[in-house]
Amino acid sequence: MNELSTKRNVSRGDVLIGAAALGASTVFGVPTIVMAADPKEKLTMSVGGEHALVYFPFDLAQRLGYFDREGLDVELIYMKGGSEAAEALVSGSVDYSGNAIDHAIAAAQRGKSLVMISDFMDEPGVTLLVRPQDKGKYTSFKDMKGKTIGVTSPGSATHVLGVWMAKQAGISRDDIKFVGVGAGATMPAALAGGQVDAAMGNDPFATQMIRDGRAAAWIELFHAADVRKAIGFSSYCFTGALTRGDVIAKNPQRTQKVVNALVRAQKYMQVHAADEISGALTDEFRGGIAKDAWTPGYVHSAPAYTKNGEIPPEGVRAVIETNAFFLNNDATIDPAKIYDNRFVDRAKATVKV
Repeated sequence: MNELSTKRNVSRGDVLIGAAALGASTVFGVPTIVMAADPKEKLTMSVGGEHALVYFPFDLAQRLGYFDREGLDVELIYMKGGSEAAEALVSGSVDYSGNAIDHAIAAAQRGKSLVMISDFMDEPGVTLLVRPQDKGKYTSFKDMKGKTIGVTSPGSATHVLGVWMAKQAGISRDDIKFVGVGAGATMPAALAGGQVDAAMGNDPFATQMIRDGRAAAWIELFHAADVRKAIGFSSYCFTGALTRGDVIAKNPQRTQKVVNALVRAQKYMQVHAADEISGALTDEFRGGIAKDAWTPGYVHSAPAYTKNGEIPPEGVRAVIETNAFFLNNDATIDPAKIYDNRFVDRAKATVKV
């Protein structure tokens, strides 16, 4: 028996059926089958802010074709804030989202399972902005008593931070009014227009406002020392990629592909300078901001990024504590049920830029 006869026998009928299904051409009158590429799996993901740098690995992975490289046809749906992105995930409208781990904690309180599978920032990565003419009025967070602070959306991670910072300053959460102003271009308008006295700003928009003289930085939450001073923790798990527990159970291979693309984007960020990264983006992925104006915002945010998406246990515990206060709930949250480092660990070992 020759080598070919040990494998499945291919008849002329098989060839004709295959040619009809896959498409065929002829070479010297002999039919040759052109094998079509495997179709990419379509996925829709919700992201808690349009082109905000706290979610940047999603944009970069999309722009550089890293999802496509994993066999995924991804559509990113940008929401007003992390709360809306998380709700889309909880409801089953999407299987993956970009938002803060705070929403996994809130979901657990409701008996739902959301799990962080990759961490983008292990510091909050936001700036508390005020109008330039008002900066001298505020010497401590206690001066926010009776004021209005803009957060991305009610119940979002920035809202949790604001309430916790009030606690740290010795004032009640009721002493401050928190309103949702979005995570992108809507925030600057709210601050400049006087709708809020201060705002939790994400880059690149926050840095652009500061450079343009439309806002002043009051409290920065990018470096461990500054974060400890403001909220009492040196590590604070913030934004990343989340999914549901049932998605991990049913689609572990697809989940690995999603994390591979995001970790590849984070590795790209490690080995390329800020101006190179900016140059690799289109105006759309820079949020409509010109390259030279976008780059300083990225440099400003860079200290808050994790290297490869690792989720820090101590940072998770810090967020559990702030959310327990925010939610007025003493229920015990098992950290192991709201994050999973297995996918990042595999990606770190196998993914190359």
